[in-house]
Amino acid sequence: MEAIGILSPVALGMNGHAVNQSNGYFCTMPENARLQNLLQEDERQFMEALFKTYFPLVCKAIYRLVPDMATAEDLAQEVFIKIWNRRDQLKDVYFKAYLHRAAVNMALDHIDKNKRRGGTHQEISPTHEEAQVQAPVIHLKETKLRIQQAIDLLPEKCREIFVLSRYEEMSYKEIAETLQISVKTVENQMMTALKKLRVSLKEYLE
Repeated sequence: MEAIGILSPVALGMNGHAVNQSNGYFCTMPENARLQNLLQEDERQFMEALFKTYFPLVCKAIYRLVPDMATAEDLAQEVFIKIWNRRDQLKDVYFKAYLHRAAVNMALDHIDKNKRRGGTHQEISPTHEEAQVQAPVIHLKETKLRIQQAIDLLPEKCREIFVLSRYEEMSYKEIAETLQISVKTVENQMMTALKKLRVSLKEYLE
């Protein structure tokens, strides 16, 4: 694998600020122990197993924040390349949590870079399959799509915080550390997000 960067065992937040993860990644679960053994015995087999096991999880975590599958897959591959470059520093790491946080940070970094370049967040549109289904059958899909669109229309910071809280199940403290903001700011942004969503989805809540 070609080296393209370095991912510190202490995960990085936006703009490269370190985020303290304390003991959050330590685990003795069987799958984690198997990967740790592979890491010691055969690094390439370890990387293949890690990729096969967690690539879908990493893609999903990134896609929550960057809803473009091609971009999400590219960013996911970058996550694993960075993991490979730091494979000698992964002892006692809980890989599932470590990769999940690395994926979120990769997505946030991508959003930050895109914003500095003047890019805009892509809107979520119906898939081809959804467009072909007849109306009586797609009420649930339409509702889900409408919710996704409402979330996507939130102000950027509100959207990021809402997704990290509701979809990635991060605590307010974890979100504050990842985004380098105060817990109070997270709380205020969540209140704003929920108010806006209630307005946008009023017809579905009545």
